[in-house]
Amino acid sequence: MPVTASINDRWGPHADSLPGRTLVAMLEAQRLPHALLIAGPIGVGKRDLAVRIAQSLLCESADPRDGGPCRECRDCRRLHDPLQPKLDPQHTDVEIITPGSLCAESDHDHSNTHTIGICIIRRIEHVATLAPFEADQRVIIINPAEALSPDAADAFLKTLEEPPERVYFILLTSQEEQLSETIRSRCRIITLAPLPSAQLNRWLEHWSAAEGLTLPDDPERRSELERLARGRPGWLQSNLRDGDPVALRAAQIDDAVRIADASRAERLNWSEQVVGRFSTSQTLANLELMLEAWTDWWRDLWLQQTNQQAAVVHVTQLERIERLADLYDQEQVSQFLEKIQRTRALIERGVTHGLNARLALDVLLLNIPVPLERS
Repeated sequence: MPVTASINDRWGPHADSLPGRTLVAMLEAQRLPHALLIAGPIGVGKRDLAVRIAQSLLCESADPRDGGPCRECRDCRRLHDPLQPKLDPQHTDVEIITPGSLCAESDHDHSNTHTIGICIIRRIEHVATLAPFEADQRVIIINPAEALSPDAADAFLKTLEEPPERVYFILLTSQEEQLSETIRSRCRIITLAPLPSAQLNRWLEHWSAAEGLTLPDDPERRSELERLARGRPGWLQSNLRDGDPVALRAAQIDDAVRIADASRAERLNWSEQVVGRFSTSQTLANLELMLEAWTDWWRDLWLQQTNQQAAVVHVTQLERIERLADLYDQEQVSQFLEKIQRTRALIERGVTHGLNARLALDVLLLNIPVPLERS
């Protein structure tokens, strides 16, 4: 990509949004705050934007005040390798802090932790006092910021109050309300919203062509893909790189239908297969994907029952939705949807407080509505 690449190529799907334009304006004026909080739904593109900011600060080929990073120079590619898009930044002056990151204590084991503890923040505090090793700036990304333990958040607050020179902190969160007011007040907040359909489609066509990915030709499958994305470009990037999101969702629906017809013992056995005896970050992420699919599926049944078929997400499953919707009581479906949402909220909030995700899933599975003919 030449230095004259378009602003959308440099800043991605949110380049034309108000948050994107605000961010670019701050960089052009060299007024980027040393603590930035990027908030927005899961999959909206927060991590991608954070990496682009880091590229803009470290890019060796383009003037950050003239449109952002080139995305092609050595430093830009060390932060984002198009051939390995899921690889973390490989630059010595950029680090993404997550649960399980390296901490200040050599004997600590964070392999199964879901929080960012104070020992990790202590190491970051030390790193922030050191001069950048290769670049002129250092960038530290915390993802997700709501995973900071109370002690870690208190310790990190002191760093935010007096940020070291040439160090930029970028916090990412999908649960801004879980962050303390003191941390939020010391950050400039950029909130990313889902993209409007037309804007998302323009970006998707451009991005998929650049990635060499083929989008569905069938209108129903394309419509379902767009509905599943809900305006989230990051969701599309992740899922399209892994395969066919519509086919994956169909498999998740098969599981939902099968488990709804299973015995209590079969449901509990399946719960152990999904979560395992000890939940890890990956199993919790998989569980969230499953619960998102179940929310969409049971909501589609409710929409069919209430004559709102135009809002159905799984348009490739319309015949199945029409058939199964008649089997359940509308009020029970509505109540079960509320239980799914409560379970998702419990897991999201409880990860940092030792919640037993397996138990939460067990309770949900035992409350699946019973078909009318059976009840």
